[in-house]
Amino acid sequence: MQLKPFYLSSTANEHVKRWRRLAESTRAVKKFGTTLAEGLHLAQVIAERKVPARSVILRETCAEEARGLAAALAGAAGAGTGEGAPRIYVLADAVYDAVSPVENGTGIMVEVAARVNDRPQQPLDVDALYLDGVQDAGNVGTLIRTAVASGIRHIAASPDTAGFWTPRVLRAGMGAHFAAHLYENVYPEDLHAMFKARRLAADARGGRDLFRTPGWENTATVWMMGAEGPGLSERALAVADARFLIDIEHDCESLNVGAAAAVCLFEQRRRRLLAP
Repeated sequence: MQLKPFYLSSTANEHVKRWRRLAESTRAVKKFGTTLAEGLHLAQVIAERKVPARSVILRETCAEEARGLAAALAGAAGAGTGEGAPRIYVLADAVYDAVSPVENGTGIMVEVAARVNDRPQQPLDVDALYLDGVQDAGNVGTLIRTAVASGIRHIAASPDTAGFWTPRVLRAGMGAHFAAHLYENVYPEDLHAMFKARRLAADARGGRDLFRTPGWENTATVWMMGAEGPGLSERALAVADARFLIDIEHDCESLNVGAAAAVCLFEQRRRRLLAP
């Protein structure tokens, strides 16, 4: 397929203005319903999963690999979706750098839909992860990636958690977004209507020993993770069916929320894999 890119050399261009807003603002992501996926890896995931792309944006001096991916995205567009091929834009280096949500980007961005799932009409008998007030974009993306890696595909977040589809969260998720069901603006009290599962709180302030307590993995679970520092809110703790503490060495004060989630989710996976 022969590429016919649109060349843009000014930050005053309306497309460029919109992309800059998407890169900088959660509100813009929600307003336009799209986001920017920056980097070769995310572009490869989008191409492999045939995620419909709205636009493919290249840096003028990008690597040949990025240009090849742009061609693949254009060629695969609409496969099984009925959507047309994305427009390909080549941006002058300075313009691309002004738009890119990361410094020293790889020279390719893909504009895709910011897809948030509707809440289930009936409680789902599945495992899930709930993020309560996690505001750091890198942590949110890591938590989505960790959940999917452990086999959990349903992830919900409180209103004060960083938006799932901001470019920085998307980049930290490394493509896991496209394998997950994501729910935003979920209060702790909403969880019982969404998931037929026990709500388990990871709480560094106290609770049962995660490793020594038997049986908690035998039913579907919603693991609840709070922000670093304050931890889970009182509202989240109030709906918890049980609280668990990760037993760590006294020389270490606490774990990063991403590390704590990995311990809990993979302990759950380990137990189930070893169950008779």
